[in-house]
Amino acid sequence: MATPAAAPRPSVPAPRRSRLALARARHRSLLRRRTDRRRSAVVELQVLACLAAAALCALLGLSVYQHGQAHSLQQARQLRPVQARLVGAPYASGVGGYLAQVSWTAPGGKARQGVAAVPAADQVGDRTPIWLDASGDPAAAPASSQDNAGTAVLTGLLTLVCAWSVVVAAGAVARTRLDRSDERAWASEWQVYEPLWTRGAGDR
Repeated sequence: MATPAAAPRPSVPAPRRSRLALARARHRSLLRRRTDRRRSAVVELQVLACLAAAALCALLGLSVYQHGQAHSLQQARQLRPVQARLVGAPYASGVGGYLAQVSWTAPGGKARQGVAAVPAADQVGDRTPIWLDASGDPAAAPASSQDNAGTAVLTGLLTLVCAWSVVVAAGAVARTRLDRSDERAWASEWQVYEPLWTRGAGDR
């Protein structure tokens, strides 16, 4: 009586190698050229440069914000806020704001008039705060915390984009030079081995 065949044992999948192990294996590969190692170094330097640029741009943005806040505080100490009344309709100033003829009462009780920055939605007769300088003339209002924060963020982002562009361009130049080095090495090796391969093919 024939014995039944043994049931096939399920194959055990080979353990998967980690990414670090694969990277080390590629790094120790005999087929890895010197230019390949330099390409890896270029990528690593680019990553480090981008991280350093991000940190420096964050510090730059913080410095711009602190400087803006200090300047606004100093400007507020030199100016005096008063309530004014619009006596003319607001009109565009050409620099992203609106101006209007306003009147206010000077410290001595005398009514004065001048042109000051006002909100675009204000109408004739509305009251609006304005800032006066030491001579009693209307002056630009100190920048708010929101304005200083926006300037700081914009400065940091623009600087970061410029820095990353330089890093990417430098990496592209480095890889182009490495590619040309590979092409020259390949051409030199081909001049050595091509006659041997041609002679071997002719012997067959």
